[in-house]
Formats: sequence, C-alpha cells, structure tokens
Amino acid sequence: MKRKIIVYIFLFVVTSNVLSNNALPLDTILKRTMSASLKYNQLIEHFDAEVYMRTYVQTVKKNILYKYTHLIPNFVLHDPYADETLIETFSDFKFDYPNNYKQDIKYVNGTLTRKKDIDLMPFNFLNINVYGETTNNESFFMPTNFSTSKYYKYDLVQTYEERGKRYYTIDFEPVYKNPKLLKGRFIVEYGTWRITYFKGEGIDILTDFTFEITMGNRWVTNYLPEKISIFHVAKYLGNKIASRHLAEISYKDIDLRKVKETKKTLNLSNFHKIKVNLVPIISDSVFWNENRPIPLQAIEKDVMDAFLVKQSQKKIPDTTNNKISTKQLAQGIITNTRYKYKSTSIDYSGLFNPLMLGYSSQDGISYRQKVYFNFDMQKSRTFKINAFAGYISKRKDFQANITTTWNYEPFYLGNISLSTGIGSPLYSYVSNADEKKSKAIFSFDEIDSNSFKDYYIKLTNNYEIANGLLTTVGVDYHYRKPSSYTINQQLTENGQIYNEIFEDSKAFIPFIRLSWTPEQYYRYESRQKIYVRSRYPTFKVEFSRSFERIFGSNSQFNRVEMDINQNISIGHMSSIQYHVGAGKFFDRKTYYFTDFFYFSKNFFPENWKDGIGGGFNLLRPHLYNLSDSYIQAHFMFETPFLILNRIPIVQQFADKERLYLSQLYTPQIISYTEIGYGIGNRFFNAAIFGAFHKIKFREIGAKASFEF
Repeated sequence: MKRKIIVYIFLFVVTSNVLSNNALPLDTILKRTMSASLKYNQLIEHFDAEVYMRTYVQTVKKNILYKYTHLIPNFVLHDPYADETLIETFSDFKFDYPNNYKQDIKYVNGTLTRKKDIDLMPFNFLNINVYGETTNNESFFMPTNFSTSKYYKYDLVQTYEERGKRYYTIDFEPVYKNPKLLKGRFIVEYGTWRITYFKGEGIDILTDFTFEITMGNRWVTNYLPEKISIFHVAKYLGNKIASRHLAEISYKDIDLRKVKETKKTLNLSNFHKIKVNLVPIISDSVFWNENRPIPLQAIEKDVMDAFLVKQSQKKIPDTTNNKISTKQLAQGIITNTRYKYKSTSIDYSGLFNPLMLGYSSQDGISYRQKVYFNFDMQKSRTFKINAFAGYISKRKDFQANITTTWNYEPFYLGNISLSTGIGSPLYSYVSNADEKKSKAIFSFDEIDSNSFKDYYIKLTNNYEIANGLLTTVGVDYHYRKPSSYTINQQLTENGQIYNEIFEDSKAFIPFIRLSWTPEQYYRYESRQKIYVRSRYPTFKVEFSRSFERIFGSNSQFNRVEMDINQNISIGHMSSIQYHVGAGKFFDRKTYYFTDFFYFSKNFFPENWKDGIGGGFNLLRPHLYNLSDSYIQAHFMFETPFLILNRIPIVQQFADKERLYLSQLYTPQIISYTEIGYGIGNRFFNAAIFGAFHKIKFREIGAKASFEF
C-alpha cells in the first residue's frame, strides 16, 4: 500500500512538473531568454571559420530606367545586361571579442565577379549576434534584450517537443514602424534558453528584406550561427529586383571567454573589415562541385550554364569602342565617384549630383561641389587635398576653399593644415572710435548693404595632449574687400558719411583653441584614432589676437570664445543634443570685424550630423556682426515617437523627428528665438522654423538638405 502511495506521489510530482513547464507564461519565457542573452552575448572570445556565400539575383520588373541603375553607386546588386545573375564566394572569417570581424575573400565565381559587385553582397549580415542589443553597425535593434524589449510586443505561438527537448516559438513585432525595428520570430530551447532560430523582417527606403539565422547543433556552435538566408527586394521608379543570399559558416577554432575582471577601456575599435582586393576568379566547375556546401538549385545551374556558353562564344572586344568610358563619365556627372591608383585615391561629388543641393527659404537653393585627394604614406600617415566650392542663389554668393592636410601623427590626431579660400560675406558695424553711434545707426531690419567679401589663408596644427584633450594652434590672415553698395542715408549724421567703415581691411590673427572631453571613447582604424562618443560634455575655449602692422594688418583686438556641447542618449532611439556658448571682443584699438568662430553664418552647414540643427536658420547674416559679444544656446530633441508613428504613409520614409530651440542674446538684439520641427532619414532632412524678436513673431521659414 505504501509503495503504491509513493508511486502515485512520484507520478503526480512528475506530471505536475511537466504540466507546469508546458504552461510557462510568455513573460517567464522572455525573462529567462533575455537573462540568458546577457551571458551568451559575451560567451565567445575568438573564432576562425570558413564562409561560403552565394547570391542569386532576378530582375522581376524593369523599364527604360533599369539600364541606368548601375550608375548609382552602392545601390542594388544586379546585372544591367541580364535578368538573372549569380555570385558565389569562399572566405576566411575571424572574430575577436567584443565585436571585431575580419573577412578575407579567397575565391569567387559567377556571372558578376567585379569588386564593386562583390562589395554589394550582404556580408554584414554574417556578424549579426542574436543575443546582442543591436547589430554591429546599429542598423536595427534586436528583440532579445531587456533594454530593447520596450520597442516590441511578443506572442507565444507554439510549444513543441523534438528529440526529448522542449522549444517555444515566439513571434515579435515593433510597437511602431521604424527602419531600425524588426518583425519576425525566434525559437527558444527550454532549460538552456538559447535561441536556435531567428527570423527578422525589415523595411528601408525603397527596399524590403528578410533574414533567417539557424544556430549550430553541436557544443559551442549551439550559440553561433551556422546557416544564414537573406531575401531582399528593391523597388524603385517602376523597377523591381529580388535577390536571395545563402551562407554557411564552418568553424575551425573557437575560444571561450574566461571570466575575469578587466580594466575599463575607452577603446571601441570594433569593426567588420572585408578584404576583396586581388580575389582569384575560379571558374573550375570541379572545384566548386567538390567544395560547395550548398548545392546549386536548378535555376541557378541554368544561369551558370547559360553564362558559360555565352562566354565561350564571346568575341574579342573592340578596343576602339568608347561605351564604357561614356558610362563612366555619366556616372561621374550625377553621382559621387571614387578613383584609386596604388596609394592615391580621388573622390568627386559629381557635377549634377542631387545630394549636393540644399534649400533654405531665406537663402534659396545652395549648390556645392567637392573633390578629395588622398595620398597614403607609411605608418598610416596621409596627405590630403580637399577642394570645395558652393553657390547660394538668393544671395548670389560664391564661396570656395582649398585645404591641404598632412596627417603626421594619426595615433595622437596630429595634423597640420594650410587652407585658403573665399568665405562667407561679413558686415562692418563696430568701431572703437564711436561704438554708440554704430549701435544707433543699424536696426534689426537693416538691409545687407555694407557687406565685405572675405579672402583668407589659415595655417593650423592639431595635436592630442591626452585622450580627449585637443589643442589647436594657428594663424588666420584675412583680406576683406567691400562689395558694391549704395551708401544709405542712415549712415550719415550731421552730414558726415562714415566712409572709413567701408575701407579695405587686413587682419593677422594668431589663435589657440583647447577642446576637452572627459571619458572620451575612441576607436582605431589602423593607427588612425577616431573619437566616438562620451557621456560628458565637450568644453571648448579659444583665444585670438589681431596684431596691427604685420603683413599690412590694420586691425588690433582680442577675442575670446567658449562653447559647451553634448549628445545625451535617451534609450536607444532618442537623444537630446545641445551646445551653449559665449564670446566677446575686447581691447579694440582700430576698426574691426566681429567675426566669431562659434557664432557665424554657415551657408553649407554640417552640424549635429543632420545638416540642419546646431545653428540659427532664419537669423539675417548681417546680424552676426552687429555686436562685439553674444550668448547663444541651441537644443535639439530627436526621437521617432512624436507624430510619425501614427501616420503610416510618412513613417515608411522618415524615421526621425526633431524639435529645435535656439536662443540668442546680444546687447543690440537683446532676445532672438527660433523654434522648429523637422523630419528625416539617412538620405534626406527637412525642417520648418519660426523666429521671434523678443516676444514679437517675425517670420517663418523652411530648410531641406540631402545627405550621403
């Protein structure tokens, strides 16, 4: 009797345990999975592997514009002369903790084997860590972490057993549509709470993609991807191109991390480096049949057979035909183009490149051109020549610059540069002789009648004293010549005209600038140090002095400016950015220009990485030179959470919203305010602004810019 009771109790406990395991709630499964992700994300120290990847591309729909698609660099992989194409590669693949990937492509075969075609294969998907918070390049956020789970909602769709193990299938989708958020499913193994399968679907501008990752089934490879499938569809201007990419990773050597205390490091040299140069093309079918881990499908075999037949019948090309050079010329006209020969590279922005256009309601259309020359030297040293020219339509203003830079110590950001050019127009208002008179003459609405063209030459040297502490020492020389103007009667008092304000001006200005960022994170590309981010502000201070009678200088003054800026992350998707600064001229002994460094009109801005924020957008250019002192503050709040997530049509092409607030104080203006709202993505940004003088509304304006 007692034996039966014991048996019944045992069966009850076992049955209860099984039932309780089967009935695990979704929250418990997610909590255990995400807790395991924290451990598995740091499990591997190093691995060596071999990767086979094959790409099949099919043109589903095309029109007359299709054959010109290849003129757009880094856009979509396709063959402009065929509706189907195939590429397959073998490569060595290495990983070092925490996030360094090196891929050396060894062999290539297929109908397209040029470097620019291989570069378009999605090798970056090989480094997706299903346990990480984000992908290596932060293209999107993974749903398997506590920190990113707030952006997703989950559903337990299936519980099943296989080979004595229990698995949970969980679907996930974003709480709102955004290019950085995925939709898909993953499968979790009970007990280990490891992910055995992951599928993600995403949208981007003009493209949709899906990727599937199957993890290994042996010890250690259980936590690493072994098979990856990527499906990609590009739709543009009535064309549709679909591609399928299959990859299989074979691991040779895997080292686990040893748990140990490590010192905090600011070095974030994480990267995925792909080496494609001088890859041998092997078309031997015997080699590929013996080594190819994924057999060709029937349609892929047909593509290769047709290509080989076509190659065998191909005639020797006519060297007098200039079609290729014509296409290269066309590409160089409308897109950014790079040319490389040995250790020299040239980048040209393209004569009719739409990305070189910008728009402002105040200044009209802006158009620019850029040319970069880079000469590589030993120990990662470089010599660069950057040329720039731009035109602002409403102001009929032309600006240009040529800068040569010798990067003599990349490890400590050491470089010396010499630049010369034509700068933004300046306006002469202030004189030491009668400053009160100058203040009274010019009002807030004064027209831009007394502008000066600024011709300059600058010599600067930058060097890092300590991590985060940069020093810049240099000298500026300016020659300012008055533009054509008509003297306004407001410029007279008691019948006297102040012509001396409009005389040619020369200034010889040595300066020193210090910039300090506490706890500055950085990374290296070879020996080149690159600043990344910091949780602390960056403090800047600059002091300059103009000396009279040096190289004809006829101005003498001192200038000091200070600036504080910071990017404060709010979670993974939002941030607050600001910079606050002040400046003043003092010890003035001659007529001079209030030409501040941190407070000036930039007609071709590149502030805050979005091309719009970081400065005043509606403030009249002549008002920058109205006073000998200023205090300014700029704030930008960036998030995808405001309005776009409620408008399905808009959310597919704009993934960021921005709120702007800018405030200015000068003794003459007293109070000037700008508020704005903007939207954007990685290609395009636009914003609308309103301006207030004191409490009076002045005007409304808009601005737009393209980006690479």
